[in-house]
Amino acid sequence: MSLLALENLTVRFNTPDGVVRAVNGLSLELAPGATLGIVGESGSGKSQTALAVMGLLAGNAEVSGSVRYDGQELLGLPAGKMNALRGAEIGMIFQDPMTCLNPYLRIGPQMAEVLVQHRGLAWAAALDASAQMLDAVRVPDARARLRQYPHELSGGQRQRVMIAMTLLCHPKLLIADEPTTALDVTIQAQILDLLAGLRREMGLAILLITHDLGVVAELCDEALVMYAGQTMEQGPTRQLLGRATHPYTRGLLRSRPSAGLAANGPLQAIPGAPPDLSRLPPGCPFQPRCRYAEPVCSERMPQLQRDGDLRRACHLRPAD
Repeated sequence: MSLLALENLTVRFNTPDGVVRAVNGLSLELAPGATLGIVGESGSGKSQTALAVMGLLAGNAEVSGSVRYDGQELLGLPAGKMNALRGAEIGMIFQDPMTCLNPYLRIGPQMAEVLVQHRGLAWAAALDASAQMLDAVRVPDARARLRQYPHELSGGQRQRVMIAMTLLCHPKLLIADEPTTALDVTIQAQILDLLAGLRREMGLAILLITHDLGVVAELCDEALVMYAGQTMEQGPTRQLLGRATHPYTRGLLRSRPSAGLAANGPLQAIPGAPPDLSRLPPGCPFQPRCRYAEPVCSERMPQLQRDGDLRRACHLRPAD
């Protein structure tokens, strides 16, 4: 049985400028101990999908469909029961550790509170366990870090603190929303190596949200390419990155810088910009930017169809 299963997830936001359709009929499954990467440009609905799973959407959101965790439906779950799952069963690493950590509190109290709240530990025992977890995520001189404020730590150390805080209760599912944002490439590699090691040691299932296909290639078993709140292409990571057939996936792959790119050579960017989610075009949302678009693309949205190990939503034949 899947640890996490989303079926026809839809997220709408009622705003003064109209209804923003952030997620549109998204379905996915994540098995225990597996890693799934959701990739796409900013505004494609990746983070809103994660917040829907966590029950942390803004008050003007309307959610429909199904979000099942370990067989339990999360949509409509009473707040008390959802609070019991957050942290204890499902952990989330947010994009910016500096804004997620309280700047007015030392690291120790922020971490220990998790164990006091979810595990009922005494304060001293919670601080001891926090230091041990900081050691586990390779934060040097862990005891000293507990006495420091967030601004006294580097960006990489703050991200490790966030990971440690998320893992304190040994959740089964870890949602990582851009966990390497704003980190230099060396620290990024260390964080990815850390997540891969924790997955092996703790049996974590990881839902990774990123715009970096290189991160997906390094960490994920399966990848889902998302655009305008919908799945464009999905499948095992190696097959998807090696023989992608959807024009959007191909565009993302072409736009990646490569070692062979000339110093002043242009990147092959996807023309245009993602659509306004309050005014989605008819048919396929990618068709205004697609070099292969045909009349049918502006008339109806293609359904996800299986192509070998991959699934893709495109009217074009895979050989095109």
